[in-house]
Amino acid sequence: MRRIISYLLLVAVFIGVDAWVCAAEEEASSPPPAESNVLDPVIVSARKTEEDVQKIPVSATVMSGALLEDAGIENTMELTRFAPNVYMRKSTSENVITMRGVSSFETSIYSPTAIYVDDLMVPMNYGHWIDLIDIERVEVLRGPQGSLYGGNSLAGVINIVTRQPDNKPRAMVYGELGAYTGAGGDTPQYEMGFSAAGPVVQDRLFLGVNGLWKKSDGYTTNLVYDDDEAGKIDHRNARGILRWTPNQSFDIKFSADMLENDDGIAVYRFANGPYRTDLYEVRHDARDYQKESGNSQNLRVSWAGEALKFLSVTGRRDYSNENLQDYDCTADPQYYYGGSLANYDDTYYSQEFRLSSDAENSPFKWLVGAYGFTEDTSIKTNNDVIWQHAAVSIDTSGYALFGQGIYTLFGRLHVTAGLRFDARQADGSMHDVGINISDSIDHDELLPKLSLGYDFSDSIYGYATVSKGFLAGGYNYCTAIDKDTFTYDPEYTWNYEVGVKTEWLDRRLHVNLSFFYIEMSDKQVMEMQYGEGLITAKIDNAARAHSQGVELEIKARPAQGWDILAGLGYTNVKIDDWVATEWNSDYSGLTRNDYGGKTVPGVPDFTANLGVQYTHRSGLFIRTDISGTGAVYADYQNNMKEDPYALVDLRLGYRGENLEAVLWGRNIFNEEYYTVSYDGEGSKMVQDGSPAMCGVRITWRY
Repeated sequence: MRRIISYLLLVAVFIGVDAWVCAAEEEASSPPPAESNVLDPVIVSARKTEEDVQKIPVSATVMSGALLEDAGIENTMELTRFAPNVYMRKSTSENVITMRGVSSFETSIYSPTAIYVDDLMVPMNYGHWIDLIDIERVEVLRGPQGSLYGGNSLAGVINIVTRQPDNKPRAMVYGELGAYTGAGGDTPQYEMGFSAAGPVVQDRLFLGVNGLWKKSDGYTTNLVYDDDEAGKIDHRNARGILRWTPNQSFDIKFSADMLENDDGIAVYRFANGPYRTDLYEVRHDARDYQKESGNSQNLRVSWAGEALKFLSVTGRRDYSNENLQDYDCTADPQYYYGGSLANYDDTYYSQEFRLSSDAENSPFKWLVGAYGFTEDTSIKTNNDVIWQHAAVSIDTSGYALFGQGIYTLFGRLHVTAGLRFDARQADGSMHDVGINISDSIDHDELLPKLSLGYDFSDSIYGYATVSKGFLAGGYNYCTAIDKDTFTYDPEYTWNYEVGVKTEWLDRRLHVNLSFFYIEMSDKQVMEMQYGEGLITAKIDNAARAHSQGVELEIKARPAQGWDILAGLGYTNVKIDDWVATEWNSDYSGLTRNDYGGKTVPGVPDFTANLGVQYTHRSGLFIRTDISGTGAVYADYQNNMKEDPYALVDLRLGYRGENLEAVLWGRNIFNEEYYTVSYDGEGSKMVQDGSPAMCGVRITWRY
């Protein structure tokens, strides 16, 4: 392993020195920067209309498909490391993405961050681990986006926009071989993918397809079965897109995708205590697994007139997750009950209509829309440890009316006002041994947003924003025993933000800075209470909290061939008011704990990223990415704190006209860290982060 890292660093130094020399020669022999050195405008649909990201009052990180490939970003987990104050907590089957310290309680099926793929929502957080292939761009929007996106976007929104077929034929196929060299062995990983697109009928009908397959035994060994498949990966994804443009006004797209994943999730271990195991080793006497399957269909019909634009988005998404987990994460026979089995099935239908103005020179621009959805959710849990054999059914429906207006005064001052009326209703039922519960949830929300933007010059734009977000109420499918413990109400946030977006050095440098303050009320938290003669956990709207911080993003192209990307985020998130009812130290009864002033767990105090890439005239390139994650508390008591860590990735390669070869390394210094940690009844329970890994990828393009 040391030889591999030494080799990578040696090549990096060699190419780096050559790159600096070439850059110096180019600077000395060339006139002021050519257009190829200028940072291109980045057009986004963050506010559901196409705009320059440097001219909108939204704190947004935008990653193009080219950047995803250059940096080797293959999924949403890796994506979050490139956006300030964005953090993904992957806990076996859960995938909770937090922004600016806004998080959700354990066992919630919804994330505080909404994810959309081509305007179709991915409702359950279990489906938020998304493998990325053939992507046009990803937009990470921080702060509540309720006025345009509605519920479950109180922390922010991630928009994934796939690449669409057009008149230009293109094709790509790649193969990759890698190994987890930092986990005590050379565990292999295989990956293959393809994409193809082009015209079926020139200027009228286009077709695109893509897919990938990834397989690995992972980097975790289960000592009980003496195998290294505890954290195995087996992913299969495919997507097809049919696009029809019958005339210049209409653009009709139909897409369909599917996934089949079969992963090992026996990845929890005890870092101390009587059941302690070493790094990357577990003792589970159940064969923990997670099997996911899903598919979606999406029809987008857009029409553009002389002064108006219309868009209809009709979508369906079906998702299923079956997982088995060793309840105690040990091999102690007195605690073996065959594991905890859970099944999640979710079917989501949605329809959205938008009508917007399309007058570039008009001082007033507007957008209005309507949205409706239905969602059928079924959750079954089988856990002999707590004698649970529950079946929960949730039927949810809702609609929304929304609008936004942007008025420009004096050619420089931009006033944006948005408002959304969001109504939803849900019927839930739960059946278990001796338990039969049913209840309804019905609530309406008004979600306003007001922004002021000002062009101090052509290259300096400042803004201030106030916005409201909410996370819908729901059902406690895990531990409810009566009607009082079955439902909980929505959680709300108010976000106050000021920022500035700037361009310097003849558009070769972008520097964006934002400050925010977020108030959280009716925060959803888990507490204990007596019910039906038993002590049980319930979800309550019992807490208030606040978050404040700063975000800095830098993008630069200092010379021909050079690209620099950097980000820094700081978050201070504290509980203002919460006196929790919990078990006492020996689990003999309940006690009250005051968490006022404590830091909310599961949120790093800072995030940072730095990426530097140089591409030589010959096609040789080198890229280094460093991502840092700050200290994270694992519990509300703030007794368990994980140290900061930094990961260093390196990519060396050659990009020709049709062929590309990349030698890559991830976490090349084999940093040891935890992705998740919990208090396991006095002992620290953790999931180890990925060790050092290296590999090679060969890509052919047409």
